[in-house]
Amino acid sequence: MFNSFKKKVIMGMIILAPMAVTLYVFAFMIRVIAGLTAPLIPFLLRLPFFSSFPAAATYVVSFLAAILFLWLLGTVASNIFGRTVLIFAEKIFLKAPVINRIYVIIKQVVHAMTSTRSAFRKVVRIDYPRKGIKTLAFVTGETVLHGVSHYSLFVPTTPNPTSGFFCMIPVDEAEDAGFGTEVAMKIIASGGMIR
Repeated sequence: MFNSFKKKVIMGMIILAPMAVTLYVFAFMIRVIAGLTAPLIPFLLRLPFFSSFPAAATYVVSFLAAILFLWLLGTVASNIFGRTVLIFAEKIFLKAPVINRIYVIIKQVVHAMTSTRSAFRKVVRIDYPRKGIKTLAFVTGETVLHGVSHYSLFVPTTPNPTSGFFCMIPVDEAEDAGFGTEVAMKIIASGGMIR
C-alpha cells in the first residue's frame, strides 16, 4: 500500500513540476516587468476602469508587457542582427561559472522536447540489455549495411530522456511500440509510471 501511495505522489510531482516551473518563471517575469512599467500606473489610474481597480492596472500592464516582450524577443531572434545578439548573450551565459551548467541543462531539455517530433521518426522496442528484456528506442534514420536494412536508434535513459546512446540494429529485430514519441517520452521520464 505504501508503494502505491509513493508511486502516486511521484506521479503527481512529475505532472505538476513542468507546470509549476512554467508558472514560476512567468510570475517572475511579470514581477520584473511590473517594476519596469511602474511609471505607467499613475497614467492608467486616471482611466475609468483602472481607477476602480488599482491592483488590476499593475497586473494588466505587466501581463501585456510580458507578452509583448516575448513577441519582441521572437521577432528579434528571427533576423540576422537578433541572432547575432542572442549568440553573444549565450556566450556570456556559457562563460559564467554556475549559470553555465543550469543554462546548458535547461537549453538541452527544451531543445529535446521541442524537436522530438522532427528528430525521431518512430518508437520501437528492442531487446536490451539482453534478449527478452525490452527497451524503448527512437528511430533516427535507416540505412543498409551489407545488404541488410538497419535502423539508427537513440536509446534514451531514465529519468532524463535527453541523454542516452546510439546504436544500429537490423530492422527485423525492432518491433513497433504502437505509440508516438510524446507517449514514449512520458513513459521514459516517469520510469514507466505514466503512460
